[in-house]
Amino acid sequence: MKRYRKIVSRAVALALCALVIFPAIALAIDDPDDLQATDVYVYDDLLDEGDVGVLIDYFIDYTITGNPTETANEAYLGIFIDTDGVTQLKSVAPYAYDDLGYGRGLIWIYFTAAEVVTHGIDRANLALYKIWLTGNPTLTWAGDPPKVITGISYWQPVDTNTAALLALRIMSLAQALGTAWTEILYEETALGARLTAMGEDYFTNTIPNLRDMAPNVFSAGTSAPVQEDLDYSTAFGATITDGTGTLPVSPLVLAEGANTVTITGTGTFLVELVKGTEGTAESDVGGAVVTSSPVDLRYGVNTITVTQAGTDEFTITVNLVNTQTAITGTVTGTPFDLSDLATRFGLSTMMLSGMVWLVISIIICAGVYRISDTSGGYRGTGGKTVLLVFDICIIGGGVLGMMPILVAVLMFIGFGALTGYVLSYRGASF
Repeated sequence: MKRYRKIVSRAVALALCALVIFPAIALAIDDPDDLQATDVYVYDDLLDEGDVGVLIDYFIDYTITGNPTETANEAYLGIFIDTDGVTQLKSVAPYAYDDLGYGRGLIWIYFTAAEVVTHGIDRANLALYKIWLTGNPTLTWAGDPPKVITGISYWQPVDTNTAALLALRIMSLAQALGTAWTEILYEETALGARLTAMGEDYFTNTIPNLRDMAPNVFSAGTSAPVQEDLDYSTAFGATITDGTGTLPVSPLVLAEGANTVTITGTGTFLVELVKGTEGTAESDVGGAVVTSSPVDLRYGVNTITVTQAGTDEFTITVNLVNTQTAITGTVTGTPFDLSDLATRFGLSTMMLSGMVWLVISIIICAGVYRISDTSGGYRGTGGKTVLLVFDICIIGGGVLGMMPILVAVLMFIGFGALTGYVLSYRGASF
């Protein structure tokens, strides 16, 4: 009996040792054949102003040794390291999708706007931030957990469209991952390149809230229409500011007509026009050269490129273009153009031509009244005819560019109401 108890106690001891030793051996993970954090992309203002998202393009290869039994999200971590090179601000495991997450894949680390402020994350320190792609230290490795360190490859430029830039990156990575996995993650649609069902499954699990961050990568979605107050007013306004080129004064306010612009450094310049203002940018003979001169300038921000050749000057011509100026432009250079005469009298062209047209209209109406009154018609019909003719003359003056459109319209409404009253309520005695 005593010998039997001794055998049993030894068996129990061996069993306990096995329970301790064997799991430890089972959890041991081989180092990968290749470990890379290929590229790191950083984006701002994704869900809220001031937040930051970090997208890590990784490669974990076990081609020779074979994949571990643990998935990549159990065995590896992507960690965002602070500027001191040591402090771990946040870590995220990869999403295990194709081949248990091994091979090529993505890791997404997201910082809320509050976290960005707390950690002091700033693009100015781009070169100091590091990304660790490392083995999970809670698991057993042959030695220290494998680790690679890389920097940030790309940080979204300031004041750019986050949704558009992130969408372009997603579609580019979808093509690359699809090739690596021999799967189709994107397809061409009537709306352009969009993620397939498989692509949506992977990217939405890897990047939470992607549908809100980059809706244009999805073939279907919802959107709420935005009601904008339309502004139909037109006015003159034009400025030019530095781009990569430089001006003596930036921004420089441009006057209506031809402006000689002097620069101190070649490069790009931004010409902003308000609604109703149009123009051109042209090279000067022997001066600075405007690429693709003449360049048409339209409402909004126009980018022009200026190179050096001779003097540091080129010409920008800007003018107000609306219904009135378009009609007036048809008169310029014709017998109806009274600009020279208006200058002699110190009047505006439109004021003088309007006065002349009113005189012409009165003469026409007088002739019509005389003919109507002596033609043997009913008594008083000449006055009614004159009202109709005068209304037509007013509109004619506006169409011919002899009268301001606004003045012509108001006069037509006023005399049209009077004409209607006379024709409808007054007797033949008028």
